[in-house]
Amino acid sequence: MSPDVPARDPGLQQERTALAWRRTGLALSVGALLLTRLTLDTLGTAVVVPAAVAFVLAAWVVSVTLRGRRYASAHPDEPSFDRILRDGRVPAAVTLVAAALAVGELLNALVQLVRA
Repeated sequence: MSPDVPARDPGLQQERTALAWRRTGLALSVGALLLTRLTLDTLGTAVVVPAAVAFVLAAWVVSVTLRGRRYASAHPDEPSFDRILRDGRVPAAVTLVAAALAVGELLNALVQLVRA
């Protein structure tokens, strides 16, 4: 092995994956809040509850990814991020939030088309 080639960090890939999920959760949280703000005038207060559920799910994704190694080592009985990601809860939550945001925006566009 050449001294110019850096050694491979075995934990780097997992760290990048956790960061990507964290960014996704933050983007969905902002998307839920923004969709609530944009559709509140068109759809009324009916959008608040679904948007709040979407925001809570997105916030849960962020909170799961923010649990660091220190918290995981202090609470070994709680599942780690890798285990939660492997059983599909985080991808399912992200899918639900993205689908809810898409349906909300589609309803908003349809209502605006009907009113025009």
